[in-house]
Amino acid sequence: MKELNKTEIQELVENLKELRNRLAVAIVAVVLASIIVAFVFGSRIIPFMIHYFLPKGTKVIALSPIEYIYSVLLISAVIGIYIATPVIIYEIFRFVEPGLYPDEKHLFVRIVPSSFILLTLGLLFSFFVVIPPSTRFLVFYSQKTAEPMLVLSRFVSAVGVMILSIGLIFQLPLVIAFLVKAKLVTVSWLKHRRRYVYAILLALGFFFSPDPTPITPIVIALTLVFIFEFSLIFAEHLL
Repeated sequence: MKELNKTEIQELVENLKELRNRLAVAIVAVVLASIIVAFVFGSRIIPFMIHYFLPKGTKVIALSPIEYIYSVLLISAVIGIYIATPVIIYEIFRFVEPGLYPDEKHLFVRIVPSSFILLTLGLLFSFFVVIPPSTRFLVFYSQKTAEPMLVLSRFVSAVGVMILSIGLIFQLPLVIAFLVKAKLVTVSWLKHRRRYVYAILLALGFFFSPDPTPITPIVIALTLVFIFEFSLIFAEHLL
């Protein structure tokens, strides 16, 4: 195994220091955004979520004195991550920038706003389309055999995970674009396998929505199909 010389060790140490500093900036940005959200909207976030996502009259309980504060901080952290996303992406870019070619830098600059826009669309889609019918149906279904009493922290955690998960799903155009640019797949190869992709997306639509009617799953599936078709255009012409 080749031993590192003094110069290489110094470069490695400098890179690790820069990585530490970049991570620190990103973490501080998330923490500050989360604190601001908690202080400005903390008293209204949880009541709004209960009113908007759950059927009227649903009981939400706290199992400990600090559970309400924990839930506020948790959902504030989710919102803080979203707000701090541009800073996180910028710090990643500045860290990898020295090793990028000019065309790769140009590509990265185009990816940053695209990623944030797609993340925003995913959060809005989950907030207005996926979560309300899903949570309301689950509560309604359980009412047939028992009175639902939701634990506050678990409810907030589930909503936070769904929002972030769907936000990440909306990053599909960037994933496909990278696969195409890396020549791991081609746009024509994906186009010829549309029917298989559509079947998978329809299954995901039913998986993400427990609504027994086909309306919500079909809306989700059609949205995912639109994202897939946009991904092909994005990879072929926009990126």
